[in-house]
Amino acid sequence: MNRSPIERTGYTERTETFAAADGTPLPLHVFTPQGEARAALLLFHGGGWMIGSPAMLFPQAKALAQAGVLTASAGYRLVGAGADSPLDCMADAENADRLFRTIAADAGLASTGVGGGSAGGQLALSLASSPARDYDRLVLFNPALDACCEGAAVADLFKVSRQQARAFSPLHHVRPGMPPAVMFHGTDDQIVPIALARRFRQLLTDAGTPCELVEFPGAGHGFFNHDPNGNPAYDTVLDRTLAHLLGTAGQQP
Repeated sequence: MNRSPIERTGYTERTETFAAADGTPLPLHVFTPQGEARAALLLFHGGGWMIGSPAMLFPQAKALAQAGVLTASAGYRLVGAGADSPLDCMADAENADRLFRTIAADAGLASTGVGGGSAGGQLALSLASSPARDYDRLVLFNPALDACCEGAAVADLFKVSRQQARAFSPLHHVRPGMPPAVMFHGTDDQIVPIALARRFRQLLTDAGTPCELVEFPGAGHGFFNHDPNGNPAYDTVLDRTLAHLLGTAGQQP
């Protein structure tokens, strides 16, 4: 089901609906450039799989749409509110991806990018690590990387086995052929330590995938979020994200 598009400066906003793995209707908020789209990006919000909403990434989605990137922010069932564990969230992400690929194809875009923040980064990686799906770009904002060791209690929190926790731990599912990635991470992140991000970057590189790790000295978890009072890190992350999606990273302005 589609809602009527809302006209904004430089982009059009609409909400479409897709079915969760259990049939629950979920939103996909789509931000379409008014001109020709130059790239496409599907985003998943963070919140530890237990809280949060697609609106958390609306500022990024709107800004990217204004710059020519067809962008969508997807909902998924939260643990304790329809989902039993991140494995259910992963199943919902697969359904969101199917709808978004159709939208991107209708816009004349043959390839798509995927990304997200924290738990949403894990969902993006669960898609990107699947040989059944190919993406052109991967964008990660301090992604959750290893449920087997982050906080040492993730498996207990979700009442899953260590084997199941490993199943939603991207660190253990790196494969050749994953899309080129850019990853933004604070060096003082207490939830996903910078050491994990550096290790993940190395694993991707060893597997033949270019991965740029952009470190923010002294920054903690969620440093990339929009702040109406201003956040230089948000601006930097947005600019680097756009350059990565459009293939202009490293070029002179």
